[in-house]
Amino acid sequence: MSVLPPLPGCGELATIRIEVYGGGGLDAAAYACAWHAASIVATIEAAGWSACPAPRVPESGRPCGHVYRYPTGGLADPPGDTHPRWCDRDGCAARRRHRSTRLPLTPRSPAPPADPPASEALATDDPAAKAPTAKGPASEAPITEAADVALAQALVPGAGPVLVVAVGGAEPGELMLTLDQGRVLSYRLRRLLDLAAATHARRAGPGVRPRNRRGCP
Repeated sequence: MSVLPPLPGCGELATIRIEVYGGGGLDAAAYACAWHAASIVATIEAAGWSACPAPRVPESGRPCGHVYRYPTGGLADPPGDTHPRWCDRDGCAARRRHRSTRLPLTPRSPAPPADPPASEALATDDPAAKAPTAKGPASEAPITEAADVALAQALVPGAGPVLVVAVGGAEPGELMLTLDQGRVLSYRLRRLLDLAAATHARRAGPGVRPRNRRGCP
């Protein structure tokens, strides 16, 4: 069986579907976000396959870096393959477990602002406009720890998939949850997010006098 090397995906929701062709027909479909589409195409073509991006993703929910192998294609899993369908097939023996694509929990940083127009650039030539501003803890952006979640399964007979939440840098701390715990956690998180949104919506705006418990002004 021919294989693809690990693709440089980030796990964000894919917006581009990349069809992978070998000598015969359509062998697989890779998924990418706009940031990683070019590097994923280059990785596929460097491995000897043809990559044809399509700007639409008919299947929703596919993460960037995911690869679907067609059962009749040249990348299909052979009979008796031990990898789960969701496994990324990257170093399973070394880490002693199968693992899916890691989906980031850290919000992506916004794109850097575009260069200002020439008229605005000329206006900033005023020395007063270039006066240094005071920096302090309040003016600095908060530091967010890198975090991701993935499926994992130990390389032992009878082991089932679990959810692994990793937080940290090169050697992150991990929290393992069963699939049932993950399902319950998703309900609890949705409830807490709804409560937070409702509390934010009820906050009085500037200059608005809050009402008492009976709703009287």
